[in-house]
Amino acid sequence: MKGCDFLDYYRGAFGGNIAFSFLKKHAPFTIAIMAINIGIFILSSILGIHNWTIIKGGMAPLKFVLINGEYWRFLSSMFIHGNLMHVGFNMLILMHAGGYLEPRMGTKRFMVFYLGSGLLVSLFTGLLSGGLSVGASGALFAVLGYILYYDLLARRRGIETYSSIIPLVLLNLVFTVIVPSVSTVGHLSGLAIGLLYAIISRI
Repeated sequence: MKGCDFLDYYRGAFGGNIAFSFLKKHAPFTIAIMAINIGIFILSSILGIHNWTIIKGGMAPLKFVLINGEYWRFLSSMFIHGNLMHVGFNMLILMHAGGYLEPRMGTKRFMVFYLGSGLLVSLFTGLLSGGLSVGASGALFAVLGYILYYDLLARRRGIETYSSIIPLVLLNLVFTVIVPSVSTVGHLSGLAIGLLYAIISRI
């Protein structure tokens, strides 16, 4: 890789080097999801409808969704974020995690895994939470959980992974517990889904 410009090259969160040129070639779904999330946040902010987007697109309690037939919330809530820090942090994680996992899993399989995990997280959030929930973090935690499982498996076999996935997950779990606005159900259910899918995929 030539040069060390931040927009072209930086140290991957899970070991190895990740470049935007690599993402465009090997992780197109990751790029697409990032573009949609960022685009929705910017557009809704420019149009002054950001709060309206959260109210109309966030995942609400399941009873409310079913009574009113607002089934789009299962999907739309995955692409809406509360503020700039929220979308920025999630997209940074997605850039690293998706850039690592999509080439290894394959784009079609990764797409099904990401979207399926996000929909399941929305379901659990609707069942167990009382308010509105937005953000890509549920699906992201599923991706982190999948990577974490295979990282732990490699370490048990004495393989050095040079990965920072363990401290990254632990740090995110700490934030999940101490930050009141974070969806505990969304994060924990996403992590569990990723771990379970990794286990099942090995059977």
